[in-house]
Amino acid sequence: MDRLPRLLLAAALLLPAAARADSLRCEGGIVSVGDSKLDLLGKCGQPTLREAQEEERSRTQVDAAGRTLGGRSTVVTVERWTYNFGPRAFVQYVTLEGGRIRAVERGSYGYDLGAPAEAPAIPRARCDQLAFHVGDSTFDVLARCGEPALRDARVVARSAGATTAGGATFEGATVTELVEIWTYDLGPQALVRRLSFEHGKVVAIETGGYGYSRPEAR
Repeated sequence: MDRLPRLLLAAALLLPAAARADSLRCEGGIVSVGDSKLDLLGKCGQPTLREAQEEERSRTQVDAAGRTLGGRSTVVTVERWTYNFGPRAFVQYVTLEGGRIRAVERGSYGYDLGAPAEAPAIPRARCDQLAFHVGDSTFDVLARCGEPALRDARVVARSAGATTAGGATFEGATVTELVEIWTYDLGPQALVRRLSFEHGKVVAIETGGYGYSRPEAR
């Protein structure tokens, strides 16, 4: 008597449904949650569809004694890239924030959209890895190295002293800052550089894996 419900359940389990995943396999390699947007472009190419939306992040500032000092909101851009690999493979949805992969989601089978257009080359920096320094201004970096391959932004939360209207300072207040991130690709023989800017100055330089740009992309 219960054979039909079991068959229906088995059929439902076979239907393609959106599912979370930690990685995405492409012709150029595997990218995972936490990898950079440049890695995604270099290994998987341009997506079939790009979408973006703004999200507001709110954080209440609280002092060490637990008293609320007020709140602060920051707007960040969250991107969703859709990869269509044809009718014999699953569509992949990649969520990015701050220049990094935040989530990978598998959808249903894709579509035959014909041959994809040739993806534009990743631009190469016109400087070398020794040209980046903490404390440089945005103009310094642009003048030496040109436009970055990618520009992103992320929100960071940090503790800092806060002053009330009465002039009293409380330690332990949490504030949010918007940090701009520029990614420079120096080619396959050099390591990628990710520069973090605050208030128009380089505050941190992060080294990634080897780049993807070709010489003709100069």
